[in-house]
This record gives sequence, structure tokens and C-alpha cells, in this order.
Amino acid sequence: MQTMSPLETMPHNPKSGQEVAKQTSTGADRKPKRSLSRSHQDYWKSRLERRCYTRDGEFAEVNEWSVRVQHLGKRKSFALNTTNKDVAASKARDIYLTVVAKGWEAAERQFAPEMILSDKIATVGEFLDQVRATSPLKPVTFAIYARKFRTLVAGVFNIRGGKEKFDYVNGGRANWLARVNKVRLDKLTGKRIEKWKVGYLQAAAAKDPLAHKRAKTTINSLVRAGKSLFTSEVLKPITLRVPSPSPFAEVTNVKLPRNRYKSEINPHALFVAAKRELADGIANEKLPANPQPEMFKIFLLALGAGLRRREIDSLTWKQIDWHRSTIRVETTSLAGTKSDRSEDDVRVDPELLKMLRVYMSGSQSPFVINSNVKPRPLAVTYAHYRCDSHFNALIKWLRQKGITSTNALHALRKEYGSLICQQSGIYAASTALRHSSIQLTVSHYIDQKQKVALDMGQLLNPPQQQAAALGA
Repeated sequence: MQTMSPLETMPHNPKSGQEVAKQTSTGADRKPKRSLSRSHQDYWKSRLERRCYTRDGEFAEVNEWSVRVQHLGKRKSFALNTTNKDVAASKARDIYLTVVAKGWEAAERQFAPEMILSDKIATVGEFLDQVRATSPLKPVTFAIYARKFRTLVAGVFNIRGGKEKFDYVNGGRANWLARVNKVRLDKLTGKRIEKWKVGYLQAAAAKDPLAHKRAKTTINSLVRAGKSLFTSEVLKPITLRVPSPSPFAEVTNVKLPRNRYKSEINPHALFVAAKRELADGIANEKLPANPQPEMFKIFLLALGAGLRRREIDSLTWKQIDWHRSTIRVETTSLAGTKSDRSEDDVRVDPELLKMLRVYMSGSQSPFVINSNVKPRPLAVTYAHYRCDSHFNALIKWLRQKGITSTNALHALRKEYGSLICQQSGIYAASTALRHSSIQLTVSHYIDQKQKVALDMGQLLNPPQQQAAALGA
């Protein structure tokens, strides 16, 4: 029998010779490697991390390192403000040692002073200043919410401003703002807000039913704005001390009656009047004595495409697809849209585009509506419109035609939605109006022009067969 060599009888070892050599070295080397202490810089290297966030639907990562430190059942995250891993690990070790030796507050004060919460609850002004600096809200949206929130606070605490509140020149506005901004948030409680609501409604009810109805709408608008400033998304980056739960946690909206759009427009007659009195250069049309082409284009886009005022104001010729008969509503470098849902292609009738094309041939402006006023895309605290004078002129014309709605121009968009609903149904209207939900379309905008009612004639004058059967 053939005997095997000692090498052949040894079990196969997949490790490299270098690794085997380490295993078979001196006894001292064979001792298990001791784990690193938390006081060692290398211990923290493997615990460094980069914070991640999502903005406008895009995932992103912060370049600088951060670390989570845990001690005695408490854990907090510290930004290390460096991209160097060695420096970050050294700083993380120092933070931990400070926490152990001096406590959490001392560590926060030394390494992250922005994390220190004041013993004093933030005031309205301090809160709004930090929300403006840290929140994901659009600047113009924040400006609206802040204005409404201050109005609510002023109402709750009876901070009257009178006409001086609108005096931006002599300091009246600044004085009123200072008084509102000094209010501490812990003083703004749900009970006080509810008490203000009751008083506001009672004062309005003492005037007339319409004032009472409008007061309900105002209250809901102010409360919604306040709640929007205290969402978890807005409060997450806040380092100031704010009440928890939110002052609006148990505040409810006032129940409103259904307020559907009630049409007061005869679209055919109104369109004929617009062509006769405003249009300029439309084929087979007699020129009016004083043509107003910009007003007519606004009229076409509001009633024929359902565009909002800002969408009309910023619409460029490039956004019109003449071959597909669509208008692209989108965010541009000159203007944004009301919401992400607002961005979409709006299908329009080719006849509407045929009329617009007449005006494009002689236009020297990239905008569909000509105006001497330049766009102000950075105007974030107020609604700036290039075509404000044209809008006001068209509203005056619509009033002369019998449209009494508070927002006569927006009534054209509502009429557009009503006509789409009549033609193709509520879902088609919601899509055409680019609403955020079908519920919004149902509850506010659509006036069903084809009324559904019981045919009493069938009951009063039944067919002969039914009458004979009844007689029998």
C-alpha cells in the first residue's frame, strides 16, 4: 500500500501564506486583539456618518461628517463640520469625553451651541425668523403663512393696530409688528384660539349673515396657516424651544356650508362681446373702436384654457405647442407654479390657438401678454404681476358685463371648469383644472349646468297604457 506524505495528510487551508504565518507566530501574537476604547480616536472612525436629506424629490448627502454619541441611555447627533475623517474622529472622541466628564449641556455648549435650547419659550418673532431661515417652505408661501399667523396672534391678544398698522413710512407698521412679535408662543394656547374664534364669529353675526359666512372662511384660512407653520417638517430643524404639543393641536376648523361656484356667465354671449369689443386683428371680425388685444388674450387664456392669473402673467410663446394643441404650464426662471400638481399640459381647442397665433406674428416679446413692466421672479413677499394693469382693465370690463364675483377674472377659470364638467364629467374637469384632489373640484368649482330634476310631466300626464292600467 502506498503511504501518503505528511503534507498530503494535512487539511487544506484556504488562507494565504502570510495569514497562516500570522496564526503560527509567537504566542504573544496569538492573543485575541483587544477592542478599542471609546477614548481612542480610531474607535470613532467606523462610527462616522454623513447625513442624508431629500429636497424637491432628489436624494442628497451632506459631505461633512457627523456622529451619534450615546451615554447613559441618551443619544444625540453632532455635526462635525469637516470632511477629513481623522479630524472628525478626533472631534467625535473629544465630544464623548466631554459628555462623560461634564455632561450633555457642556458638550453641546462647546461643540454645538446651536443645539442649546433656551429656558425661555420662543416668541412669535423669534419663531418666524428661524422658520424663514430653516424651513422647506417656498419664500412666498412662508410670507403668506407668517402674515396670517401674525393676524391670528393679534386677534387672540387684542393687539389693535388701526390704520397705523399699514403705515410703512412713519413707523406704524413696525410698532404693530414689534408688539405681535413679542408674544411668547406658550401664551398662545388652544383655549385662547377657540375663545377668539367664538368672539370673532359673534361680532360678524351681529352684522349680517353674509358677514358671518365670510368670517368663517377667514378663521379657517388663518388657522390653516398657523397649523402649516407647526408641522413636523417645519419644526424639525428648529433649535428654539417651542410649545409641545402645538397650540393648534386641538383647534378645529369652522364648518362651512358647501360653497360651489354659481355661474352667472353666458359664455357664448360673453365671448361674442369680447371679440366685438376687445379683439384686434382676428379674421372676419370688424375692428372695435378701441381694441384691447392684451385684454382679449387674457380672456382667451382664462375662459378657453382655465389658466390662473400667475400662469397667464408668465406664459411665454415657447410654452405653446401649436402641433399638439397644448399649453405647457411649468416652472421657469421667471415664475413658479402654484404647486407641483399645477405643472402639466393643458389641452386647448385649435381655434383658440389660431386666434393667439395672429398675435404672435407681430409680437416683440417672449411673453404672450405684452407689458412694459418687467418680471420680478425674486419678489417673494408679495404677488407681483407684469400685467396687473391689463388684469384690472379686464376685470372692469367683466363687471360691466354683469359678473359680480369677488374675483371676476378667476370666475372665467371656474366657468371653464364648469363647461368641461358638463361636457366630459367631473374627473375630466378636475384634470383640466389641475386640482390637487377630486374633492376640491367637487366642493368648490363645478356648477352642473344640466340640472337633474324629476320629470313631473311623466307623473301628471302618464302614457296611455299606464293610465289605462291605473284606471283598471
